[in-house]
Amino acid sequence: MPLQPRVLMVEDHPDIADLYQLKLQLDGYRVAVASDGAAGLKLARSLSPDLILLDIHVPQLDGLQVLAALRDDEATEEVPVIICSEDDTPHLIKEAQRLGAAAYLVKAHLLPSHISQAVADALGQRNGFASAAVRPGVQQAS
Repeated sequence: MPLQPRVLMVEDHPDIADLYQLKLQLDGYRVAVASDGAAGLKLARSLSPDLILLDIHVPQLDGLQVLAALRDDEATEEVPVIICSEDDTPHLIKEAQRLGAAAYLVKAHLLPSHISQAVADALGQRNGFASAAVRPGVQQAS
């Protein structure tokens, strides 16, 4: 039996982390959770996840700092990163895209099933950029 894909979630709100973690586990993913950016970066380097779900506004290092550090490290530069944030500020979305995020999802528009689908899509494609800042689910950017 092949190993289940490992997802690292960097999320500082325990209720949200628990909800998304449960859904992803029910869908067959192994999930690790870090509650701040520094811990998330350390886990990314030690666990070698298949994908990272990253909040923008987390303590110690913010999500964009974590994403930049991931892209600067040979061990993590190719790991797909999905930004999952309450903040839909256009400049943050553009900066996440510039730094190589696979998608930018806005929590207010998401159900746990949307997160799981975004993870499956990113693991299946590993290219492009998706944004769901306006509508639920994952929209491919043109």
